[in-house]
This record gives sequence, structure tokens and C-alpha cells, in this order.
Amino acid sequence: MSRGRSPGLVSLLTFGVAGFLVACLSILDMFLPRPYDGVILDPDRSEIVVRALAPGSGAALAGVQPGDRIAGVGREVVRSASEVAQVLQSHSIGERVPYLLERSGTLVEVVVELGPRQLGTTSYLYACFSGFLFFFIGLYVLLQRLEESRGGPSRVFFALCTLFLLFLVCRLRPASYSWVDGVVLTTGTLSLLVLPAAFLHFFLVFPRRLKLTLVSPTEPWEGSGGRLLRGVERFVNESPNLFRVLYLLPPLFYVLTLLLGSLFAVRIRLVSGAPISSWVLMGDYLVLGLLALLGSLLRAQEGRERRQIATVFIGTVVGITPFLVFGVVLPSLLRTDRYLFWGVVPLALVPLTFAYAIVRFHFFDINVIVRKSVLYTLATAVVAGIYGLGIAASTLLFSGSSPYFPLLLALAILAIFDPLRRRLQGPVDRFFFREVYDARRAVEEVSVGVVREFSIEGLEALLATRLSEIMHLEWAALYVREGKVLVSQTAPPPLPRELPARLLLVEELTRQDEPVRPGVLEPLKALDSESRKVLEEFGGAGLRLFVPLRTRGQLHAVLALGPKRSEEEFGSDDLQLVRTLANQGAVALENARLLRERTRQLELEKELEIARRVQFALIPLHLPSPPGWQVAASCVPARQVGGDFYDALTDGDGGSVALVVGDVSGKSVSGAMLMVAAREVLHTAALGGASPERLLEVANQRLYSPQHRLFVALAYLLLRPRGTGLYALAGQPTPLVRRKHGRVEELPAPANRLPIGALRGVHWDVLPLSLEPGELVLVYSDGVTDARDAAGEPFGDERLKQVLADVDGEPRVVVDEVMRAVEAFTAGGEPYDDITLVAVRWVGER
Repeated sequence: MSRGRSPGLVSLLTFGVAGFLVACLSILDMFLPRPYDGVILDPDRSEIVVRALAPGSGAALAGVQPGDRIAGVGREVVRSASEVAQVLQSHSIGERVPYLLERSGTLVEVVVELGPRQLGTTSYLYACFSGFLFFFIGLYVLLQRLEESRGGPSRVFFALCTLFLLFLVCRLRPASYSWVDGVVLTTGTLSLLVLPAAFLHFFLVFPRRLKLTLVSPTEPWEGSGGRLLRGVERFVNESPNLFRVLYLLPPLFYVLTLLLGSLFAVRIRLVSGAPISSWVLMGDYLVLGLLALLGSLLRAQEGRERRQIATVFIGTVVGITPFLVFGVVLPSLLRTDRYLFWGVVPLALVPLTFAYAIVRFHFFDINVIVRKSVLYTLATAVVAGIYGLGIAASTLLFSGSSPYFPLLLALAILAIFDPLRRRLQGPVDRFFFREVYDARRAVEEVSVGVVREFSIEGLEALLATRLSEIMHLEWAALYVREGKVLVSQTAPPPLPRELPARLLLVEELTRQDEPVRPGVLEPLKALDSESRKVLEEFGGAGLRLFVPLRTRGQLHAVLALGPKRSEEEFGSDDLQLVRTLANQGAVALENARLLRERTRQLELEKELEIARRVQFALIPLHLPSPPGWQVAASCVPARQVGGDFYDALTDGDGGSVALVVGDVSGKSVSGAMLMVAAREVLHTAALGGASPERLLEVANQRLYSPQHRLFVALAYLLLRPRGTGLYALAGQPTPLVRRKHGRVEELPAPANRLPIGALRGVHWDVLPLSLEPGELVLVYSDGVTDARDAAGEPFGDERLKQVLADVDGEPRVVVDEVMRAVEAFTAGGEPYDDITLVAVRWVGER
């Protein structure tokens, strides 16, 4: 799974940007210069009723009182706030405008002097500050968790913070006559309707999706009641429509209440823009949310998680309860904003406690970042103050000297300002962040050790064991790739020792360049059962990070990091150190693997050289020639150690010699070992005086193995006096005979010619051989005819026959000429197969 934005992120950010712009529009409208009478309307009344007056405004000085209903402005009858706004736009600041008021059933006319638009009260400014605090904390948390799936805690938290921004900035704004007032107040009312649903949504998914249990799996519930409870349980725990219903219910309830009131001509009592019935539903949402959070608190297993949930619970109760009492209920009942400030002040606890829990739960430590930045800023300010005092003192002391002295002194101070500030950063780290400073130094030491280490075992100790000690982790495991598996020697007992390289989890980590949190890999559980099992095992052990160690797209190892003993999450500094160490470790592992492969190659080359010496020590340099016969042979292995051989066997008749040409299955060391075994079997049978037929049968019995399926292609040639002999073939090509006058033909092929060791109980035919003086027989392995040129064309039988026909001479000349022809054909390339030649010529008895 590639690292990127999950679905729904663009829509969520669009909602946040729109809310931010509306809030900015609300504040900007307060600063626009326009005629203003100082009247703050009651937003819960359909008439134009005065709720409060701005101190020192024209309406306050003219005697307008809270509770008055404005019936006319500027000699015009007005029925809505928009009509009042139109009338006021025709006047200018400083004009005196007559107002017609209804007060206690009587009409009163006053003259109001219009003044400039005034900013809201101190409590409204604090509400704006709290709203933007909500928004920016939520935005920061969202940006830190962009890869989180839709409906995750950080996304719900951002939506909640945006709704708080709209409510605090738009709904608590002092109401007036402009169209902006109508837009922002309506937006604030809508946000107020959705806020409790967002609260409940957040409590249901923080710190993870809460599971409701109505029916125990072990209890046999029968009937419609049991089915109903199970249906409700599945809907709450599994259905994606649950949250849609939660968000749609308050607006629908609000609209339905107003429609029923209009239909039955019943006056609906509004509290902060919403009917009392809507507030009852909102209170139910809040209570359900707190109960859900309390359930998560009781089910939490870790002490750290319990503290985080308790922090959110306390912050919500302490922040929301005063706001509901002083910011909503009392202003609606008493028609005054006198106590609003006391309801808004504790509201800032909600975003702070929420952000603290979200950030800590998702492994981001805001406190360390803030503390460092504050301390570095203070250190810079102290240094700047000292330099400023130094410049001022020098100017006073040397005021009568050269006019260039202060300038030169200032330049000199500026030159050493930044170095001194950087020098102070080290002591600040050591004094205030001793643990982090020591960990960084230790990790730097590990980095140096990783670069200098060339063994995989040593790197595993550095990257897992030592890193666990430095970062105070409960455990760390390094899984090093060994062929088709990733093996770990440091994994604790609950974790697997091996991970298959074909695992979807491993394939996904191969595509990652950064440390990966377990939450990012959650979708893999639905795609691969083996990956789900592995992730659950790591999750049970408290996995915090998967760190892939890769270079040039190749995965060398995976570093799995468990939780810290202090129960703190991985901060940005920790991630940077781990990232740096992983990059160095990947390069070191690649170098270590190359070094190990090179070492193995050198050892293999040494073993091959020893095997080559053994092989050629067993192949005779010269074959015996019986009277009247000339014999020559050559063997060229395709690799350093080959599988072809030739030899001479002992025969009971002193005037006869038995020659064999073999080609064993396999090459290199395995082929050489089989060649040694075949040679030993043939010599043993020959020493026992076995006939050619019996010799081949005994060799087949000794070499046949159904488990290993090893076999030997063999050509047997017995040379006797007077140019006669016998031959048998067991998988080798049919020998060629060069007759007088240069004619080349194949010897008759036996009917049975299976390789030795291929099947049990096989019989071979032995055929007679008879040559005239000067005629020559060439026994060869298939490496001659299978030799290929650069285009892949084989040497073939016809070329071999042509070479044999063109050369007339002793066997040594024939063998050398055939070898030169093959070498010229392959253009000196790597031999395709071992090449073995044995040539015998009958010259006649002397």
C-alpha cells in the first residue's frame, strides 16, 4: 500500500477551509466601516427585539432599552433585520435617525446618532481565540495523520474542531442587521446542531472503535427479542450507516420541530437559535458520548491509555458543563450575556485535552517540540539582549572616538551572534532534555558502529539489541532476508522467528521508504489471512513501528520496534533517528551480504580447485595401447570441475584393453563426485573379471537410486588383437568410424542404450567391432555436437563427420583437430558442455 492520502481527505479539508473562511468573514465584517446604532438583537426572536446595547453607542445614549421592539427607522416601518440594514445603508456615520420603539405596549420615538461599527466584547474576542485554537490544533493533528483511514480519530477531531470554530465565532457573534449577520448566525446554529453528533462520533472511535455487546455469544438467545438485540449490536458495531444517522438526526429533529410548531400555530421557544427539544437531544448525545468514553476508559488495558482517556473525560466535563450553563442556558433565560465569559473561559480545556490525548495516542509528542522551541527562542533572546546592551555600553563609553567604531563593533557582534547561539543550544539540550540528548548521542555511536560492521550477526546486535537499550524499548527485532524468508534471531517468543518473503505484508514494506505505523497496514488484514495473523501477533506484542531497510528498491531487512518502557510515543526526533539509522543499516547490510557472498565464492573456488585436482588426478594422462593399436584422448570440462571422464579398465586377457568414456549427470562438484563413484564401480567390476554385459549390469545396480535420480552415460570399447573388439553404449552418442579413403560412418547402434542408473534391471547389448589397418574409431561425448556458436547454432553431427573426414593421421592429430574445430566454431566462448574425445586406430600387427 503506497503512502498517500486516503479517501475523504480532500472533502474534509474543503470543509475545514470553508469553515475557516466563514469565521474570518464574520470577524472581518466587525471591522468594516458602516453606520451602526449599537443595538444587539435577540437572535432567538423573530421580531426585531433589542437584546443588549453596546456601551457608549448612539442607541444607549438615546435611551433604547433591552426588550424594546424596533417598529420603524428613519420614518419607515421595518419588519425584519434586513429592512433595518437597508435603511441604515442610506444614512452615514454621524447622522441622527429617529427610531420608533414598542415598549410595554406603547410606542416611543427616540433619536439615535449613528456611529462607526464597533468590535465585539471581550468575551467574544476570547470566544474567537478559543475557536481558532480549536481549529489550528485540529488541523495540526490531521496533518500529522494524513494516512489515517476515513472515520479515524484524528479526522473526526478535525471536523469537531471546525464545528467549534463556527459555533464560537459565528453563533456567539453579537447580532446586528447586515446580511453577513444572517449568514454567520445561521452557520453557527447549524454547527451547534451537528456538534453533539461529532462529540458522540469521536467518543465512539477514540481511542478505537467501541464495540457494543448486548448479547453474550455463549448465551442462547431465541425469539424475536434476541434477533432484535443482535441486529442492534451489528448495526452499532459494523454498519457504516450508524454515523450517518447520528449526524442527520439533530437537523431533522430541528426542522421537524419548527414545522410542527408552524403547522399547529404553536410558538417554539428558542435557546441560542435552537428549540428546547433540540437541546434535549443534544444533551442526550453528550451523555451518550461521555458514557461511551467511560466505557473505553473501563476497558483500557494499559495505564498510559487509561490516563489519556481519563484526561479527555475530565477535560470534556470541565470544559463543556460551564459553557452549557453560563454560555447557553443563562443568556437564554435571563436575556443577558453578563455570564458568557465564565462559560467560554473553561471551553479552551476541550481542544487542549483532546489534542493531548490524540497526539499522545498516535505517537506525536507535542510537549517536547514546544518546550525546545520555547527554550531556543529564550536563549536567542538572552543572547540578543546581551549583545544589545554591549552595543549600547560601547557607544556610550567610546562616543568621542572614531565615528566608524560603533559600526565596526556592531558588525563584529553580528558575526559572532549565530555561533554563540548555536553553542548555547548544546547546554540547553543537556540540561533540559538530558534523556533525549543521551539517546541521540548513543544512536550516533550506533551509526558509527553500523558503518564499521561487516557481519550480519554484528549488525543485528547493533540494530536490534543495542537500539532497544538506547531508546528504552520493551523489545526490538530485526528480520534479515535469507533467500525466500526473513529470519530474526532477536524476536521475543510471542513473535514469529521467520516471515515468508511472499507475504503481502513484506511486499508492502518493500515499497515503503519511511517507517510505517501499524495503522497504515490495517487494510492488509482484509486482503491476506497470513498477513492478518502476523499483524495480530505483532499488535499483541505492542508493535509501534515497522522500519524497512532497503537500497535501490531491494529489501534487505525489516526492523520491528515495540513500545517504550516509559509508555511515551515515538516523537519526531525519534522517527528521524530511526530513519537515519535505517538508511545506514540498509547500506551496511548490503555490504555485509556482498562480503559474505564474495567470501563464499572464494571458498567455493578453493573447493572447486581441490575437486578439479582430484578429478584430473583420476583421469589418466595417457591410455594404454595394446599391440597394433594407437590410442589418444582429451577431456575439457565446461566448468572448473566437470562430469565427463575416460579411463582404461583391467581385462583378464593380456592382449586386450577396455576403454570407457563417461558423462555423469550434473556438473561442478556434484558431477565430479558422481564421476568418482562411477569410476570406482567400473574398476571394481573389472577387477572381478566381469564380462562387458555383467560389468554394465553391476554398475547399474550400484548407481541406481530412485531418490536422487543420478545416472551415467557410458560408452564401453574393448580392443582386441587383429583389429577386433567389442563395444556397448549406455546413453552415449554412437561412435564414428573413419574407413579407408576418408569415408566416415556411424557404428551400428545397439538396441538397448539407456544410461546406467536410469532404471532398475536393464540389459545392454554388446556388439562386435572389426577394423582394417588405418581405420579409426572416434568415441565422443554429446558436448562436441552440442557446442554452440554466438547465434546459438549447435556444432552438430555433420560438421563432426566432415572434420573427421578431412583429417587423416594418428589419433592424437584427429583429437587435436576436432578440438580446434569446435573451439573455432564457438569463437572461444564458454563451453556449453564438457567435451571428451577418445580416438583409437588399428595400424596392424608388426
